[in-house]
Amino acid sequence: MKRNHRSKFTGALLLVAVSVALRLVVVPLHAEKYAAAVAGTPMTLRVIPGIHRDFLAQVPPNFLLPAPGDELGVRLLAEYGAVLVAGDGNGVIVPSRSMFTGEKEVAEFQAGLQISGEEYKLQAAAARALAAAQAEAQQQGLNISPNNAGAAARSYRDTVALWLSRVKPALNHWTEQGRLSEEATAQLRSLPPREQTLAIIALEQQGMLFGPGCAKSILSSVAPPGASHHLALLAFDVKEHGKPAVRRILERHGWYQTVVRDAPHFTYLGVPKSRLESLGLAMVRDGDREYWKPRPASPLPMEAGSFPAK
Repeated sequence: MKRNHRSKFTGALLLVAVSVALRLVVVPLHAEKYAAAVAGTPMTLRVIPGIHRDFLAQVPPNFLLPAPGDELGVRLLAEYGAVLVAGDGNGVIVPSRSMFTGEKEVAEFQAGLQISGEEYKLQAAAARALAAAQAEAQQQGLNISPNNAGAAARSYRDTVALWLSRVKPALNHWTEQGRLSEEATAQLRSLPPREQTLAIIALEQQGMLFGPGCAKSILSSVAPPGASHHLALLAFDVKEHGKPAVRRILERHGWYQTVVRDAPHFTYLGVPKSRLESLGLAMVRDGDREYWKPRPASPLPMEAGSFPAK
């Protein structure tokens, strides 16, 4: 009886979360008008709750900043926005929005990039830096190799598949545990990516994590469809990520870890480490690893263990 009661309660909770998500999704429909209105505003005067103005000052003028009330847009900017400092005069092009809406948008963006003809499909500057890092590693008897078949470039369809590879097992787990009703699970499965992401974030705030093993946030292991750095051809998943010497070599060539607890993931920023703070990024430490994220409006905990709920 307790389990049935709990399932009904959680089902009602999900309905509330979904309804909130749907209301928030309406906001970005006006995002283009908001972007036009804010386009003439000096970057240093732009204000987004939770994001420090030092980082916002580095955001490219054509980037579509989250509209007021766009909770998901702000969260994605905080989680994955470090990539926006990469376009710093090195020929790199960064996305103009936090989340592409489909295959067509991704294909159009990737068609405008200067792509390397090397082994891995990356933006040319990122590929050159990776090759230089690999050459330095070999001189030290080390390797920098792909962690998986999709270590570099991805399509929008790839990001959907990876997202569902986390969502489906988590939904099964929380349904079996009685935390979600069958009805709530079915409703969540049917939601489009943006609404589904918002609903999952709401459930994670209630302790139902959707990352691997349901032990960490889904956002720390995979980006929502359309939000991955791999779509910008500026990310590479490294097999040897556990070796500090490999991470130091990658840093020297402009590759940094930017997604807390996504250990294999490196993002090409293309600037010296000494400049990251001046570009509005802040370091988060997780054990012996350093991750670089957009500086928050309030002080950032130095240890990932105390990082805000993910």
